[in-house]
Amino acid sequence: MSKKLLGFTRLGLERTPVFIVGLQRSGTTMVMDIFHLHPETEVFDEARDSRGFFDFRLRDPHTVRRIIGESRYRFPCFKIIADSHILPSILDGLSHPKVLWMYREPGPNAASRLVKFPNGTAAIRAVCENRPGGGWFAEGVSPSMRRTLHELDRSQFTDFDYACLVWWARNQLYFEMDLASDPRVRLLRYETLVAQPESTMRALCDWTGMGWSQPSMRFVHARSMKKANLPRLDPQVESLCQDVLARLDAEHGIQWLKVSAPRAARAAGTTDVVAGAHGTA
Repeated sequence: MSKKLLGFTRLGLERTPVFIVGLQRSGTTMVMDIFHLHPETEVFDEARDSRGFFDFRLRDPHTVRRIIGESRYRFPCFKIIADSHILPSILDGLSHPKVLWMYREPGPNAASRLVKFPNGTAAIRAVCENRPGGGWFAEGVSPSMRRTLHELDRSQFTDFDYACLVWWARNQLYFEMDLASDPRVRLLRYETLVAQPESTMRALCDWTGMGWSQPSMRFVHARSMKKANLPRLDPQVESLCQDVLARLDAEHGIQWLKVSAPRAARAAGTTDVVAGAHGTA
């Protein structure tokens, strides 16, 4: 029976909305592709104009709650990249939401975004120069972030430097919004997912309550995990990014060790813990 037909057989479900957040080119699309193939999910991708999105922004809370309530699947899934900075208000009033904050190494992420979005540094340049044009990115730049950006010597910055600053600003939000203390939110590192796809997704399924679905892993690949010959990064930007990356990696290891431990215990002594950024939990 097809996934769509299965949906019509499910009535009176307790729904767990799942939100994929973070920054573009961090594995968010890969995770949504996994969910597209999972039999228990209904997926709402970013769109110019759709039931769940307008101009790539999530629609109003009433509409989102209605979409979730009308879903015939246990796990309505939304990718909300442009709205990551308003995540707490999105979660307000929802029952049992789960959030995956995706992140990736700053250099490869920045290089990938510059290929996909050649004008992708326009917004942060506008913020740094105190002029209009920052769009949704500027909405997520806090006063403390602005001070840091304005204090940088940007006279020699390249597009790559600015693209890495975007990475810093969007991932710094994870800490500024105090998401580390929110049990509804989990970090997921792109490199961990593609290097250890099955153990990572099994732990994720345990955490969300989804059943395991091997066919949903069809599109997981590691082809773009490493980017060779990255441009030189300005030391100021490198310091900012490495500080945030280290904090994310530390929290990632703690979170997934806790999530994986009960399943490892059930596996009769076998260890299947999602590894941290560099191969350790």
